[in-house]
Amino acid sequence: MKHVFSKGALLLAMSALFLSSCKKEIATETSATQDEQSIRKADADRAVAARNASVAEFEQAFNAMGADATARAQKNIVQIAQSLPIFKSLVAAVVKTGLASTLSSASLNATVFAPTDAAFAKLPAPFNNQQNISAISDATQIDALRNILLYHVLGTEVRRNQIAAGRSFASTLKPAVISNDNRVYFSNTLGLLLINGNSLVLLPNVDASNGIIHVIDDVLLPPSRNIAEIAIGNPAFSTLVAALVKTNLAGVFTGAGDFTVFAPTNTAFASLPAPFNNATNINAIASQGQIDALANILKYHVTGSRYFAWDLGFFSSITTIAAAPSNKLTGILGFDGGYVKGNANPSFSRITPANILATNGVVQVIDRVLLP
Repeated sequence: MKHVFSKGALLLAMSALFLSSCKKEIATETSATQDEQSIRKADADRAVAARNASVAEFEQAFNAMGADATARAQKNIVQIAQSLPIFKSLVAAVVKTGLASTLSSASLNATVFAPTDAAFAKLPAPFNNQQNISAISDATQIDALRNILLYHVLGTEVRRNQIAAGRSFASTLKPAVISNDNRVYFSNTLGLLLINGNSLVLLPNVDASNGIIHVIDDVLLPPSRNIAEIAIGNPAFSTLVAALVKTNLAGVFTGAGDFTVFAPTNTAFASLPAPFNNATNINAIASQGQIDALANILKYHVTGSRYFAWDLGFFSSITTIAAAPSNKLTGILGFDGGYVKGNANPSFSRITPANILATNGVVQVIDRVLLP
């Protein structure tokens, strides 16, 4: 009897120890999740603060240029750009492309997103400064520059407060050559306005006699490739491309559409078990069950509309095209990055680089595969 009691007592003690261990493990995982959420939220808060600081700093610098707003409003768009020391590259580009008369027209009534000299300096030569732009003689480069400038112009006056909250888009004066290559996309969140995910409106509503100017910190470049072409052209996505081909999803991203693809790199796929861990193994998959599972995982990386990093919010729920109910991602905004997490992922995946604009959507590069 003593032996039975001791054995029972031992089992109870082991059960209690096991339950205690499970509770500690759950508590540890919960604590780790909460810690990561706090860290990611702090990252997002810093991104918002940094962008607000940039806007405030620029507004102060702009006001110090001494131009009287009332007097400035009597000038046309080109005259205003010529009168300000921050638009030398823009003025050179307008002159070089023969658009000065168009943007000076009294009947224009347009909206111009005007990149600063610092914005042009981020471009490769010969588009990076006043001197190089003025020296361009190649007709193809001049035509490309003209289309880039027209991509910064809306055909009507749109003030800052007329741009809808959240996500929206507008068509520019750039002639459409391929699908959606003349549209700009707005992320109007937390009091800040970004265009195509990367260009911040530093100062809105600079009135001109023939329109309105919004000053921006990045030159807007129209997309020239679709999502499939972007993936195929980057060797870091060879596993993703193999998976899209194997599941017959590649064709979805070659045509028209508005998608966001959270695109795992080869390194991200390498952390999965075989046969999903590299292009060679994926190409060899013959099991329809595995192909179907892979297809659903890929769909879990795709949304049916464009999300730039600034659109991801604070722990917002993002609906993918995967089968419901396991079709939601969790997002955290960022300026030149951000974070996203699948239901079964223990931690967030970092988005970097972010906001790769395609004719049929946006590519957000991530460092781990998202699991529903």
